[in-house]
Amino acid sequence: MSELVAHLPVIGPVVVLAALALAAVFLVRRARASAPGAPSSALSVKERAIVAACADALFPAGGPIPVSGTEAGLVEYVDRYVARTPRPLRPYMRLLFHFVELSPWVFGPRRARFTRLPQADRIAVLASMAQSCIYLRRVTFLSLRTMLSMGYLANEKVAGAIGVACCATPFERRAAGRAAGELAAAAPPSLAPGVTA
Repeated sequence: MSELVAHLPVIGPVVVLAALALAAVFLVRRARASAPGAPSSALSVKERAIVAACADALFPAGGPIPVSGTEAGLVEYVDRYVARTPRPLRPYMRLLFHFVELSPWVFGPRRARFTRLPQADRIAVLASMAQSCIYLRRVTFLSLRTMLSMGYLANEKVAGAIGVACCATPFERRAAGRAAGELAAAAPPSLAPGVTA
């Protein structure tokens, strides 16, 4: 019995680590489960709902650009972005989404999941994350905003609304006379209609 008592300081952390490992396996399996009949996706149904809620909070329908985040296809963009991400990094991205989902329980304004909050409270949660004195909350907000902003600005309707011409190959030279086979000099990038660099 004295041997067991002597090993208690070691046994406790081992049991805690084992419980955390089992919880992580459970969460990963649960995150991979998607709705029956739904197309294969890198994000779970819950993660897609979190991304949609964040997208509409950052880019609302009545904002300066009339296209909302979900109308701009941010859920699909983030899904493709996660699918292209190297497999070892995907759990960190999932953790980011779930941190946003559960942060109102810890930090407020109300003790509810992010996806269940009204739009005004979602915006308040993201604003508090951006201004937080806790570094992890600020970095989470910046990471989320960066991913969603890349997808939002990649949308053709959004690019047209802000006056940017979309070009899938901006660094390739455009051929002036394809029949002649001559390459023309690349035109300067267009910043807005009538404005060049």
